[in-house]
Amino acid sequence: MSVRRRWVAGVLTGLGLAVFVSVLGMVGDDYQHAVQQTPSATEVVHVRSGESLSSVAARIAPDLPAASVIATVRDLNDLQSTGLRPGQALVVPAYR
Repeated sequence: MSVRRRWVAGVLTGLGLAVFVSVLGMVGDDYQHAVQQTPSATEVVHVRSGESLSSVAARIAPDLPAASVIATVRDLNDLQSTGLRPGQALVVPAYR
């Protein structure tokens, strides 16, 4: 095989891999949104002492993936960080 053919084969392989990775990234992003259930209603809960977003997610939706519930809670409350204060009111999805 000539050098030119190997070079062309390498470039085509690289382009194919780049397309594959970009498609995989788009599918992965859509999967996160598909797993995340859209709440039909919301409710207000108050953060308990020592609670994190993970423990709030486990309390309000124990059967759902914590990451998707946390993302919804952060979106609903426009939370820029994960830090919570005891007694803080949070709007959360009413999954029950």
